Amino acid sequence: MPKFQLDWEVECDFELFGVGSHVGSHRLAWELNRIFGWQLAYERQLTISTKKATSVHIVHRYKDEEDGLDVALILNRAPEGVLADGMSQLDYLLRVRFGFMGDKDIIPKIRKSSVVTLVTSVDAEKSGALEAILELDIELDKMKK
Repeated sequence: MPKFQLDWEVECDFELFGVGSHVGSHRLAWELNRIFGWQLAYERQLTISTKKATSVHIVHRYKDEEDGLDVALILNRAPEGVLADGMSQLDYLLRVRFGFMGDKDIIPKIRKSSVVTLVTSVDAEKSGALEAILELDIELDKMKK
């Protein structure tokens, strides 16, 4: 019996940024709210299981249905492990899905903050966290039902 292998490509409809910071996720969320006028708030914990361990990553989220903006601040480095294997030096991942009003000046604005030590654009497909990031939307859809 022949075996078939599914090969599909995921196209990201969001931008991913890596952030280095010495503050906790709630403090960084507050700072990003101040800078951009968002309302990031604790949403849930994302549990990731690997061969080595199970790690828990805090997620803060803001959605503006009117503007089509969806922002998620995700703790990348937890004591138990890293969400994005290829980005272990980054403390946080910031996933931004722009709607009608895209703000392309995110990096320069975040760099001005005194609580941020590093901010960079990240290739979501090469980060090692794409599956977990996509789960954010799947899990949220399940929670709504």
